[in-house]
Amino acid sequence: MRCLLFIYLEKRKWQLLMNKADKNKVYRIWFYLFLVSFFLGMLIMNMGDETLLGDAGIFNLASMNRLKYIEINHGRFFQYVLKKRIGECVVLLLLSTTALGMVTVYAAVFWQGMLTGMIMTAAAIRYGLKGILLILGGMFPHQCLLFPAEVMLLGWCLENYFLMHTFGRGVSPLFHNRRQQLLHQGVLLMWIMLVMLIGCILESYVNPILISDLIKIF
Repeated sequence: MRCLLFIYLEKRKWQLLMNKADKNKVYRIWFYLFLVSFFLGMLIMNMGDETLLGDAGIFNLASMNRLKYIEINHGRFFQYVLKKRIGECVVLLLLSTTALGMVTVYAAVFWQGMLTGMIMTAAAIRYGLKGILLILGGMFPHQCLLFPAEVMLLGWCLENYFLMHTFGRGVSPLFHNRRQQLLHQGVLLMWIMLVMLIGCILESYVNPILISDLIKIF
């Protein structure tokens, strides 16, 4: 009996180690993909600065001046942010059940990297260090929760894709029993959604206060 228990525990330990190794490999690929797309975003913004950074372009003076005097209805802003975040989550979750699930995950990483590179480059070209401070301030404190939640969501979607289409390959499922795997995924998804909800609250009620202070330096 003890021998069987030992074998089961060792097998379980090996499954957990393999799962961790698989996910670490995927995270490294995401990191490099994000870096490549980030620099691509920087390149696009530098090459198209005359068009993208014109008088009507991103971070133009008129929009910055409006931002100084805008009054935010935090309740309505929270509804907008929550609807936007949940909408993006639903799209990713639905696509993770299709044959395009894996492509969607990697495309999301690529798009976020390119978008980040373009925005940070635009802010730096327009306003130098002040622009970078504005972008960093615009990410705090909600991105401290939303960023890891989004990474976990992408990992969940990738695992769900492999579970539904290539069970046992790709990112190894944590459990090789479908019922246990689905229960694990359900609990994890609830946790991700809770973290995102808290992040949306911070984005709607705390971040605007920080932005209103930072915008005064422009």
